[in-house]
Amino acid sequence: MIKRSLFSRRRFPLLLLSCALATPFISQGFDMFGWFKKQEVFLSSEVNGVVTENGEAVANLEVIRSLMYIDGKDHVDVSITDSTGHFYFPQKSIRSSIPSKPFSEDRVSQQIFITKDDKTIPFWGATQRGYHEIIEFTEKLTLLNCELTNKRVDFEFKNKNNEHLNHTATSICRWNEDYVPVWLYDGDKEYRIYDGNFNKLEERNLKGI
Repeated sequence: MIKRSLFSRRRFPLLLLSCALATPFISQGFDMFGWFKKQEVFLSSEVNGVVTENGEAVANLEVIRSLMYIDGKDHVDVSITDSTGHFYFPQKSIRSSIPSKPFSEDRVSQQIFITKDDKTIPFWGATQRGYHEIIEFTEKLTLLNCELTNKRVDFEFKNKNNEHLNHTATSICRWNEDYVPVWLYDGDKEYRIYDGNFNKLEERNLKGI
């Protein structure tokens, strides 16, 4: 009788701990079968772009879009520019059970680029946090103005959900609104852009890094 009582007292704290750990999952509607439920994962909005070189439209150019969720599967499609330099990609989503799992750190890598002279030229490179559409990304992808003589730039744009943490992306394309260039890349050289002004550049010293 004494041994059973001691055994019960030892098990009671473990039972309380198990209940405490399970409570958040129960309160949020989680269950083991729910972890396998597939949800829609938004990979990219519709994309429209125009490619020029020295102001002239570039036709018959292969533009590649690569979209990768945290499952590691690369979703690749190709668009060919028409006589006006225009290219297009449709909206893309997939179904996955990963968002249903607790503590999943959802993100999508978005890459739109061309290959020229064995070099990759980025029209759009960004990481979408979460698995839902981000309207600021959609607005940027509505029209990519891609002049091939432009240098690649890392830039920031507004995050409507957090005014203290801007979105970031990299591209040779340019936008007239909500576009703050931060870094410019020219071959092996990098330049800090101050106040979003391309006339205010400071070369980064890479030798000391």
